[in-house]
Amino acid sequence: MGVIDYKYKSTILKTDLCKRVNAIDKQTYLNAQEGIIKDQELDDTYFDLLMSYEYKDIKEARKINKASYSRVKRLKERVTGMLTSGHCVFCTFNFNDEILSTTTSETRRKYVTRHLKSFNCQYIANIDFGNDNEYIDRKGNKRKGTSREHYHALICIDKLPMKWSYGFEFLEHVRIKNSTDVKLSKYISKLTNHAIKETTKRYAVIYSR
Repeated sequence: MGVIDYKYKSTILKTDLCKRVNAIDKQTYLNAQEGIIKDQELDDTYFDLLMSYEYKDIKEARKINKASYSRVKRLKERVTGMLTSGHCVFCTFNFNDEILSTTTSETRRKYVTRHLKSFNCQYIANIDFGNDNEYIDRKGNKRKGTSREHYHALICIDKLPMKWSYGFEFLEHVRIKNSTDVKLSKYISKLTNHAIKETTKRYAVIYSR
């Protein structure tokens, strides 16, 4: 197994190549489903891509897209299993200014992991980045806050016994009645969409063993 060149991978992720390759591959798949053998517009698009990038770059973009697809598939399966197993809480964990200015992203990730492990139940979480927003505190009061670097988590527990000590949190109780419940699709999309953002692709998802 070869050594992963993360610097090269990062270079590819900073371009729009993954998105363009994905669009071509998706259209190629749709054409195959409809029995379309020749698509001149698609051929021209791919030719333009070859004029802008080396073939090895396109190949790397495909590898990244495949890894992203597999990541989303595994995430959806895990989230589905958790949501249909019983009561869950969907959480957003934010960090206050002091924590953000005095700790590293790796340290904050450890804080989140340690907090989730303390519940002794199934959980899954991933990092996200955003702008200033409002949040609801534990007493149900709407407050102004900043989301910046934060984490979204799904926890298989009816209520959280421990308070988040490093900032503020938003909690939303989720109860799925069956596998066709519309809430199931909502929360699968909610968590997976955060996980596949361009800003979060290099971060591994945190989950219980």
